[in-house]
This record gives sequence, structure tokens and C-alpha cells, in this order.
Amino acid sequence: MSEIVLNEEQAKVITGTTEQVVLRDANGQLLGYVARSFTKAEVAEAERDLGSDQPRYTTEEVMDRL
Repeated sequence: MSEIVLNEEQAKVITGTTEQVVLRDANGQLLGYVARSFTKAEVAEAERDLGSDQPRYTTEEVMDRL
């Protein structure tokens, strides 16, 4: 796997956002996207939700209702 080391400013942009980051080269050409990892708190919340007795719906079920 290839690896790129970010400078401090670039790393702050990625770690400081809750949104997807678009990567472009110096000419503006789209290279890809970076999404931040889930925090421990977000993982814990998801695990609590999975343990609840609340109903769950598939994406297809939700789309059918819309």
C-alpha cells in the first residue's frame, strides 16, 4: 500500500472536520476523498443503539416509505 505523509496544516484539516475532505492536485484535478474515523464516543453510541429494543429498518424499507 502506498503512503503519503501530510504536513501539520493538512493533518489539522482532516482531523478537525466532521465532513468528508476532497483531495485535489495543484491543477484542481480530483484525486479522491478522505473521511475521518469514528470517535470512541460515536462507536459507543452505535453499540448502545444496537443493544436497544427499538425497531430497525433497512435502507430499502426507508426508501419505500418515502
